[in-house]
Amino acid sequence: MKHSFTQRIIYQDTDAEGVVYYANYLGFFERGRMELLRQRGIALTEMKEKNDILFAINKVECDYLAPAKLEDKITITTEIIETGKVRIVFKQEALLDEKVLVSAKITACSLSAKDFRPVRLPTALAK
Repeated sequence: MKHSFTQRIIYQDTDAEGVVYYANYLGFFERGRMELLRQRGIALTEMKEKNDILFAINKVECDYLAPAKLEDKITITTEIIETGKVRIVFKQEALLDEKVLVSAKITACSLSAKDFRPVRLPTALAK
């Protein structure tokens, strides 16, 4: 299952050269991951309250291939490419039209909200 949404680049997203500041893509990708999980019926607030589970990012690999600029309308795509006992790996891309601007592989692990120790992924995500 792949999720996508569009994001118009605003002034706040850009650096002094008028291109998207590299770290801002991580924020776009965060939104993509949350929306993908929500699409699968998983709300992070509910996970914490009902299951004592939260997620932490423990690895980010990004390839910055081309810039997005002010007023560009980019598409962020997100898909789950791997799950383990306590981790989930996402493939994410930022595209302008069909051109990949940024490609990322982001790994999150599930933790106990009480003591921040690894815990098994919820069944809904492990499938």
